[in-house]
Amino acid sequence: MPSSGGPTRYIVRAANDDGALASFIASIHNDPAVRLVDTIGPSAGPPHTVVVETDPATAEQLKQRTRNQLMIEPDSPLSLF
Repeated sequence: MPSSGGPTRYIVRAANDDGALASFIASIHNDPAVRLVDTIGPSAGPPHTVVVETDPATAEQLKQRTRNQLMIEPDSPLSLF
């Protein structure tokens, strides 16, 4: 994933209130700077985590705007060790 200001993937999940994540998902549908990549959660319920793609500056703005409601962090590859 590019780190020079281009689009990067971020993991977004609610810190305490699942309603905050639902509001976030609704708010980014009309935001051309943020693209919803995937939702993660049970098939019979709302997602508990989403993956979005945006530039680092927009991600930082989202962090500031949703402080204490959402946790937004870069999506990193998993490793076994």
